[in-house]
Amino acid sequence: MNMLTNRKIIFLGAVALLGAVALLIFLPTASAKRRIFFFPLIGTEKTVSEVRFLRTEALGQTDIALYVDELLLGPQISRARPLFSLSTRTLFCFVREQTVYVNLSKEALFEEGDATTILEGIALFKKNLLRNFKSVKKIELFIDGRAVDVASDSEVEAVNLVE
Repeated sequence: MNMLTNRKIIFLGAVALLGAVALLIFLPTASAKRRIFFFPLIGTEKTVSEVRFLRTEALGQTDIALYVDELLLGPQISRARPLFSLSTRTLFCFVREQTVYVNLSKEALFEEGDATTILEGIALFKKNLLRNFKSVKKIELFIDGRAVDVASDSEVEAVNLVE
């Protein structure tokens, strides 16, 4: 009987340990939101989507600012291209009413490495934000403090930096 009791204790201990491990794995993702990222595929006109889970309380950033920072890090899929040069960073990002204001560093103007053209990068940047944040109706994009004037919102044709 003593041997049976020992087996029960070992079994219950193993179940408790397994439950604790499952909780430790689940808790960090419980406060994360599922976000979709779109990147162009190398050598094609197609885009590929990636799913990432972003923590919602990361260093006091808003969800959108955190998303923009993740987007600028580029794709995790090896056959996809980043939207902008990988050295591009966010200078500011905030939301007022239903408009997102984003200022990217001047590196966004450089088509380095596998980065897309600036026109394609801007179009996909806007698509990413509008698809992930339904409350956003308008995106005001700045590069190095200058407003980006796009000829057409739906189909990006030309980019002018306004003083």
